[in-house]
Amino acid sequence: MNFQISESTPRNPGQLMVSKSPATATTLAQTRYISADRESRQRVVLIHGFTQNGASFREIASTLASNFPFEVICVDLPGHGGSSGIKADLGQTANLLSPLGMESIWVGYSLGARNLLTLCLLNPDHTWKVILSGVNPGIEDETERYQRYQDDLALAAKIRLLKDDPAGFKEFLKSWMALPLFQPRITRSSDIETRLANSPDGLANSLESTSVGVQPNLWPEIVKLRGKLTLITGGSDSKYLRIAERAKASLENCKGLEISCEVIDGLGHAAIFDHPQTLIDAVASRVDI
Repeated sequence: MNFQISESTPRNPGQLMVSKSPATATTLAQTRYISADRESRQRVVLIHGFTQNGASFREIASTLASNFPFEVICVDLPGHGGSSGIKADLGQTANLLSPLGMESIWVGYSLGARNLLTLCLLNPDHTWKVILSGVNPGIEDETERYQRYQDDLALAAKIRLLKDDPAGFKEFLKSWMALPLFQPRITRSSDIETRLANSPDGLANSLESTSVGVQPNLWPEIVKLRGKLTLITGGSDSKYLRIAERAKASLENCKGLEISCEVIDGLGHAAIFDHPQTLIDAVASRVDI
């Protein structure tokens, strides 16, 4: 992978190097964070949620690379950021992610967590180091799954109509971030500006290809996971808290799997961004000594 140095955003001047690599036919766009003053011993891969992109992890990636022996890679998922021109389903995205190194420490949030879970289950013999926040293994009821897909197709069509309406696209992003799922939180202008790097066509393609309504039901498959798994959820994110509790109960007796669950009280679906220290600590606990 050929990275081009495009910016330097150190916590302390001269310490942090940030470089970018564009998307190709076989690779996702990504941003790499390393410390100029510390040898990197492990790679951390951060995978964002729907309407975000790799820059959404900028603060977390900078902290991890500055304070630990990590090389941190933030990817842009298909349909997002620098990968807006790529259309891929969950399985195809797993193939685009795997070259980043299965020995890495992997973090997936929401859509990114579903992409990461798919990657793990396509490689069940591997011992993973995985952190999932806001993961949904799937909708079990076929009728409900079909209806969810129809709803997401309708939303995708509405988003695509905003292609030539920048103001309307910005309003859509604001309304998405204001959904009850993400509350309570304080919307930051930097968050909205980061999401504006996406395109309506890209987000519509992503929704059509990776909706949980078209995702296979992975609940029966999750018992195949091996390695070290941490589930992180917001205490006010009732739907995903129930999912995390069910997943933990299903997996805690699985041979070859160490599972833990972290709940960030008083926060919603975006808890790891509103209280990033919980995620930073979870990643740091996996550093090889």
